[in-house]
Amino acid sequence: MSEIADTIDISTASQAATDPGVLSPDVGMTLLTWVTFFLLLAILNKFAWKPILNRLDQRAEEIKKSLENADRIKEELAAIHQKQAQLIKEAETRAHEIIDQSRKAAVEAANVIRHKAKEETKISLENALREIKDEKEKAQAFLREESARIAVSLAGKLLEQNLDDEKNRRFINQMIKEI
Repeated sequence: MSEIADTIDISTASQAATDPGVLSPDVGMTLLTWVTFFLLLAILNKFAWKPILNRLDQRAEEIKKSLENADRIKEELAAIHQKQAQLIKEAETRAHEIIDQSRKAAVEAANVIRHKAKEETKISLENALREIKDEKEKAQAFLREESARIAVSLAGKLLEQNLDDEKNRRFINQMIKEI
């Protein structure tokens, strides 16, 4: 057996001496590797890199447009906010004007009502004074008539009595008490 082992060792040693090995450069294999690499590079360039680069360029353009659109929208939004603030200010101004007009109208209406009430009061007072004056005149006329009737009655009774001065005075005092 030792002979068989010696033979295997010798054949392995002779084969190792003639075989270049894995680490030794093989020109054919190197050339084939480079050709395969450049062929793969050309195929990738045509079918993969150009579409990838084109898509990246498109994406960059889309991002650029989106940013420009965002800036435009931002400016429009700022303009809208400014216009909104202006509209709110105008609305507040208009509201204050309406409130002021309403106040003026209320004051004017109050003045008209007050003036009308004064006029009505004045007319009512004048009517009341006129009625009082009429009633006073009626009362005075009634008193004159009564006084005249009483005077005539007294005069008639005095003439019937034809008394002296003392009796006349007593009679007049008695008649005054009766009246």
